[in-house]
Amino acid sequence: MRRREPDLDDPGGGALHRRRNHPETLVTLAARRNLLAVVLDTLVPASAGFPGAGAIALDHVLAVAAGAPEIDALLSGGLAAIEDAARAVGDAGLAPLDQDRRERVLRGVEQSHPVFFDALVHHAYDGYYSHPAIVARLGLEPGPLHPRGHRVAAEPPDLSRVTTRGPLYRRV
Repeated sequence: MRRREPDLDDPGGGALHRRRNHPETLVTLAARRNLLAVVLDTLVPASAGFPGAGAIALDHVLAVAAGAPEIDALLSGGLAAIEDAARAVGDAGLAPLDQDRRERVLRGVEQSHPVFFDALVHHAYDGYYSHPAIVARLGLEPGPLHPRGHRVAAEPPDLSRVTTRGPLYRRV
């Protein structure tokens, strides 16, 4: 690295607010991950031999958020709104609430933050129903939907009209 070149961990003028390995940041990331797992388990709870979405779709949603800054901003703002709404219902947050109260909190956030909630549901379902364990549990075969991974022989087009017409240009 060259001299006077900013670095993510450099506390200089052009650096970020806090270092990546700062303990407070790690706690925030762990808390965000735990809250998101509870939210996903509330959206798609475990039932009838299917695992909850918190165990299956969590990494997918976080990977999508890590790859797209606008989704990450939506997720951060939405999770903060969920935490605030849950603290208004009970002091301990969303995790200790029963399923009905969690659903009420999420319905309220859905009304107040519809863009966040649509994105969350979309990416949660995408990660959940595309996971190999869920695909196998549903009795589906993984792979292309059509034509089951095999090529379909297509008939060649009828070019008789074109060949009888002849060339449309002058030979030089």
